[in-house]
Amino acid sequence: MTRVLIVDDQPSFRRHLRQLLTCAGLIVVGEAGDIPEAEAQVQTLQPDLAVVDVRLPGANGIEGTPRLKALAPNLRVILISAYHDRAKVFRTAAEEVGAEAFVPKDDLDLDVVQTWIV
Repeated sequence: MTRVLIVDDQPSFRRHLRQLLTCAGLIVVGEAGDIPEAEAQVQTLQPDLAVVDVRLPGANGIEGTPRLKALAPNLRVILISAYHDRAKVFRTAAEEVGAEAFVPKDDLDLDVVQTWIV
């Protein structure tokens, strides 16, 4: 089973995403509101996948991805954002920092999430 860490600064969105991930058959092992909290959880919870918002307080998701992967080189990272109009820029940035993909939050649905199952 794929173990997932959700990293987003909005608790209401984290709850929504947790429900979606659970319905897709993934196991949510933790949630974080920023990159430092995510770093601590990556070390203790050892998730397989982190779903990370691009816009976070302090270090953003693009800056945070290499930090998370340095702690867990096999960690897969999916970057997400509500800024659908910047998708092309975020996809390029995701590739450059070693994330597996960028997905606009509006495009998150059961079919998309099920592709993340390993």
